[in-house]
Amino acid sequence: MVRLLLAGFAAVAAAGCVATAPASPGGTPAPSYASGYFDRLPCVDRIGRCFDATIGGQPVEVIAGQAEYERLRAELQRLNRNVREVYWIVRTPVSGDAALDVLTRPNAMGLPHVGPEREEPDVTVYALDGQDLPSETEAVADDSVRVGGRPVLTQQETLTEDFLPPGRYAFAIKYLGRKNWDRKWVFLTVR
Repeated sequence: MVRLLLAGFAAVAAAGCVATAPASPGGTPAPSYASGYFDRLPCVDRIGRCFDATIGGQPVEVIAGQAEYERLRAELQRLNRNVREVYWIVRTPVSGDAALDVLTRPNAMGLPHVGPEREEPDVTVYALDGQDLPSETEAVADDSVRVGGRPVLTQQETLTEDFLPPGRYAFAIKYLGRKNWDRKWVFLTVR
C-alpha cells in the first residue's frame, strides 16, 4: 500500500498499490538547468534522478527544458507555495481511479546509491485546483522519530476514497531505499 501524505498530513490510500516501475535505459539525467553535485554525489540533491516512477500507468518524465520548467514553477508558486522544485511531469492525464497507483524502482544510476526498495514510497499529494479530498484523522506510530526507543505517535489524515477528483496535482514521491532515499516532485493532471 502506498503511504500518501495529504498536503502535509500523512494519509493512506486503501486502493493505492506499489510495485516496480519499468526500468529506464541507463540513468535518468538531471535537467541541464538544475544545479548540484551530480558528478560527486549523484543522489544528494534529492531531485529524483536515482529512481524511476509511474503514476496511473503513465511514465514520470524529466522536464528537460528550462523555459517549460520556469513556466510551470511560476504557475505552481501561484497555486500553492508549499510545492517546491518540480523537475518531473506526467504528460498524459491519468484517470482518477488510477492516480493513486504509484510505482517506483531504482534506476541503473541510483541503485548503487539508494539500493533496492526498503518499503513503499511516501507520496505527498497537493491538490492545486481546490479539490476536496475526503479524509479522516488518525494516530499512527512514526518509526522515523523515537523517544526512549519507541516510535512517537503522530496525527495523519487518511484518505477515505481510493480515487482523486479531476484537476491538477503535485506529488512529492519519496523513494525509500535500503541504503538511502531520493524524492521526485511531479506535476500531473487527473481527468
